[in-house]
This record gives sequence, C-alpha cells and structure tokens, in this order.
Amino acid sequence: MTERFYAPDDPDRPLTPEERREYSRMLKDYYENKMSEGQGAFFTIDDGVITPTAMGRHWLREHRRIFDQWLDLQPDDVFVDVGCGEGYYTTYVARNGGTTIGIDVSYSVLRLLRSIKWPYPVSMDTINSDVEILPIPDNSVDKVLCSHTLEHVLDDRRVLAEIQRILKPGGYAVLAIPLKYTAPNAALNKLIDIGRAVLKPGKKPAPRLPAGVLNRSLIGVQSHIRHYSVPAFQRRVTDAGLTVEQTVGMWFHDPRNWLVYYTQPRWPFYELGTRLSKRWPSLGSALVLKARKV
Repeated sequence: MTERFYAPDDPDRPLTPEERREYSRMLKDYYENKMSEGQGAFFTIDDGVITPTAMGRHWLREHRRIFDQWLDLQPDDVFVDVGCGEGYYTTYVARNGGTTIGIDVSYSVLRLLRSIKWPYPVSMDTINSDVEILPIPDNSVDKVLCSHTLEHVLDDRRVLAEIQRILKPGGYAVLAIPLKYTAPNAALNKLIDIGRAVLKPGKKPAPRLPAGVLNRSLIGVQSHIRHYSVPAFQRRVTDAGLTVEQTVGMWFHDPRNWLVYYTQPRWPFYELGTRLSKRWPSLGSALVLKARKV
C-alpha cells in the first residue's frame, strides 16, 4: 500500500483521535436517527414489501445486474457486503447460495433488512459494526461488495485496506461510488461561477475540495461527506493494494436534479444515458469498479 505524508493544513490529512471520536459519534447519530438510505427516492417499504420507485427502478436494476454478473456468487463462496444497508443488493446477489454476511453501522437499518419479505430465499448473517474495522479474519473472504458506502465513511482508505485484508488472494471486490467531479458537473460549476460574477460581483465561491477528500463540514449534516472523480477513486483502490480489472459508469440518479427527475423514469432516456456513461464514465454520476487481490 502507498504511504503518504501530510502537511498540517492539508485538507486530506488524517483525523486526530479527538476528531475521530466526535465525528464517529455524529455519524452514528445521523445514520441511526436521521437518515433512511434509499427510501422515498429510490424505493418504498410498506408492510415488509420493498418496491422500487419510478425514479429508482432503472438505477437499482442496472446496479443489481452488474453486481450479479461480476460477483457471480457460487455455493461455496464466502461473500461479504460492506455497508449492506437494507440489503437490496446483498440479498439478490446471494439468492443462489454462498455464505453471506452483511455489515452495517446502523442497527436500525439492519433491523429493517430483517423485516423485509424478499421474493427469493434469503440466508445471511448480519453484523452491526463500523465498516472501518471489519470483524472478519484475514484472507477469509472470496468476494466483497461495497456499494455506495465509501462516500459515507470518515476514512475510505481504511475501509479499502480492510477489504483488501479480508479478501483471499485471488478474491475480488466490486465497489460502487457516486461521482461528483465529472464533465457535466464541471460545466455546471462554470455556469454557476459566471452567474455569480454577473449577479453578485465580488462574492467568492465556496471552496471546492479536491476529489476524494473528506468534507468535515458535511459530517452529520448530509449523507455524502466526500465526492470522487474517476482517477481519484482508481488511485484509492490501487493504493490499497488491489488491482483494478473493470470499470463502468452509471447514469444520473439524483432526484434533486430537475433534468434527472423528469428523464430518468423514462426508459429510453435512461438507457441512452447508461450507454454513454458506460463508454465514458466521467459523463455519468456513479462508477462501478471490480478489483482483485493478487
């Protein structure tokens, strides 16, 4: 793994023990009491039945398809989902067998997972744990899924190092993250800067942190506390000692974006966007990556 040295004012410097304790407390409170990942925008849960929304059905289906194809779970595999949430992806990937473990920091979301009436047999263990310290032995896991979790944690490098640690040699991980540092977002930021210069001359824009850097001001306020670019995330993965084998982009999904809100529920628009972002990941809003432990 790559070792780095940090200046005291480096925004990407490691957290102090005091910062880690306080931020960990804030995150735990946020995920137990304030946030319900996915619900409302992407799916609803009613009397134990989980149903994708018009906004979420294409996004969820495409993630499931890629995860299922790339992980290709076999009956003798040991499979761990790091940050499993309500288990929408975990249970689908594991439906055909394998020893499956779902790990999540939120006890309430794991309780919700166990209450859902899945339309296929589900056999899995769940562990309520901080994903930065996985309670799994070294070199014991064949396949790992970590879907849209790394943008939520205090130390994504630590989580990736843990994934590398628990994987058997030759085992692999499928990782999914949102993208913010993309060509469409860069164009949008440029338009915002031009509008600010015209309408509010002299007002400086809010500082934009480098890709992949923890935004301390967002901890306990919103779910995504860091944002990635394609190159920044690929470096994170290789720095953790994993070899990148495949990457694909995913189309836009953010329901707060008016263009997404009106086009994503319509299959032809989403299909076109999916094809474009798979060919050029920096056009989309998420990246799915497969990496192997050599």
